Amino acid sequence: MIRAFVNYSLANKLLVLVIGAILLGWGAISFKNLPVEAYPDVANNYVQVITQWPGRAGEEVEQQVTIPIEVQMAGIPQLATIRSISEFGLSVVTMNFDDESQNDWNRQKVLERLTQVSLPQGLQPQIGTDWSTVGQIYCTR
Repeated sequence: MIRAFVNYSLANKLLVLVIGAILLGWGAISFKNLPVEAYPDVANNYVQVITQWPGRAGEEVEQQVTIPIEVQMAGIPQLATIRSISEFGLSVVTMNFDDESQNDWNRQKVLERLTQVSLPQGLQPQIGTDWSTVGQIYCTR
């Protein structure tokens, strides 16, 4: 089989050279378009909504804070998953987005939707900080 391939290649040198040139050009273009970063950010694009409601049970926080926020955020474009934690006096809703999405755009859409959530009187949900876990690893000494 290999002998037949070599004989065919030797008989059709021009075809082999053309295919080789096409592959070389394709490789050069692919290499040029390859994103290379010194410290690539492998973390997901995510936005956290944190709400504190001191003195309330986890079940009450879940029903009156976490679930309304999750329902309001459910239709955001490019949203991959929604995860939440409801504890005593604390609600944390984490939304993971597709890798193609822009984090600033994601945060803007979450802020827009957050203004439409009806929460109990006096509660002010906040968006978590905009930093990457990889950034925290490389910044510590």
